[in-house]
Amino acid sequence: MSPKEKAEQLVAKFDGVGLQMRNEAIACALIAVDECLGAVESDWGFMQKRIEFWHEVKTEIENL
Repeated sequence: MSPKEKAEQLVAKFDGVGLQMRNEAIACALIAVDECLGAVESDWGFMQKRIEFWHEVKTEIENL
């Protein structure tokens, strides 16, 4: 799954109906990604590729 596909999937999980709900879904998805990043950043060498993936997912969410 690409970062863009994952970003869209995460936002869709939080999304309701209407623009306000979409903005809230994006905010919630960003919180979830920040939690993932925080969980893996402690072991930088082993998790570097996963961290880069989640940073790309976050960028894709912000571009929605």
